[in-house]
Amino acid sequence: MNDMLKLKTKKDAAGRENHLINYSSNSRYAESYRTLRANIFFSLIDKDLNSLVVTSTLPDEGKSLTVANLAYTVALAGRSVVMVDADLRKQGLSCSFGFEKAHGLSNILSDLLGRHVNSGKTSDYSLKDLIKLNSLQQRTCVLRVGDGRNEVEFYFLKGEPVDVYWINRPDDQKLATTLVRQNLLREEQVELALGQQKKSVRRLGSVLLSLGLAEEKELKKTLSMRVVEAFRVAMDMGDCIFSVRQMSEDETQLLTNSPINFAKLLSEFFSEDTRSFLKRNIEAHIKATGEKNLYLLPSGSITPNPSELLGSARMGYLLEILKNKFDMVILDSSPVAPTSDALLLAPQVDGVVVVIKAGGTARTLVRETVQQLEKTKANILGVLLNKSEMTDTYRNYYSYAHKN
Repeated sequence: MNDMLKLKTKKDAAGRENHLINYSSNSRYAESYRTLRANIFFSLIDKDLNSLVVTSTLPDEGKSLTVANLAYTVALAGRSVVMVDADLRKQGLSCSFGFEKAHGLSNILSDLLGRHVNSGKTSDYSLKDLIKLNSLQQRTCVLRVGDGRNEVEFYFLKGEPVDVYWINRPDDQKLATTLVRQNLLREEQVELALGQQKKSVRRLGSVLLSLGLAEEKELKKTLSMRVVEAFRVAMDMGDCIFSVRQMSEDETQLLTNSPINFAKLLSEFFSEDTRSFLKRNIEAHIKATGEKNLYLLPSGSITPNPSELLGSARMGYLLEILKNKFDMVILDSSPVAPTSDALLLAPQVDGVVVVIKAGGTARTLVRETVQQLEKTKANILGVLLNKSEMTDTYRNYYSYAHKN
């Protein structure tokens, strides 16, 4: 009875005639997708993998329908699943669910993650958001945060954090004082180094190393501790003002090879950030489909550069968030023959399924598609033979199963 109610309310939706929601769970049509689900689970789940690209060789081979029906069967199995319409050129999946005009993937990649944020309050953008944005956008810049008492600057070279500097560090905690207190320098050595520093644009640590006045190992240990202290001061500020500016050539020369592993440092300081502006706004683009456990991230606004967006670090970050939120992420990608989109996405996910229209695609083209995907080191799970139109046998079987 529940299947009949769904059939009456959803069968007429444009582009959804062949969605599984319109067919009996006893039909051969439904069983074929359960078999596909089982095969994919067998290939992925045992390896703790949960992301998948579905593509094809040519347009109109049924990849979008495959994504919709596969995702539906995964949701029926009690797993949360999000479909991502990554076919930014056609938007077939979004259209079939009625979200063709909704903001989505392209808006996240180009606007939310691609737009420079140069000033504001950390009550809107957390410090983690700001560091992530500058990294994803590969900016060479200086991020300054301050709360009226303390100011800390974060330095980025092509998106990589390379230094953290506590601007108004108390005099008794400055580098020269610290090194003298630790008996690593004498007062006269400090005076010599400070004199040399005034003649250049370098920082004191770099001057000390070039003059041979400090042992490199001990100095780097001290500098590392100071970076951690500066980071902690920034974290303890709470809500504050921030600004981002371009780094000058002189400031670039100030930077030395940092002994700090910033990736490790960031992971230690930043646990789950419930205030994350980025995560919150990404999730706001995800649409409920009306079916339990089944969600859709629409393709979003038409963009002139889909390949650049899909192959960017921003796409990788988005997939990371989706994989952490959902049990399975299934992407509908453009065909391989006319575009490079699927080739850019394939290395970023755990597996790839290629949909082939029965009797409609030359074997040589299919072989070329597989070879191109293999060159990207994609994990090709298999090739799915698909019929774009249901046969009378399926329709008759569906009718018979429904009546019985």
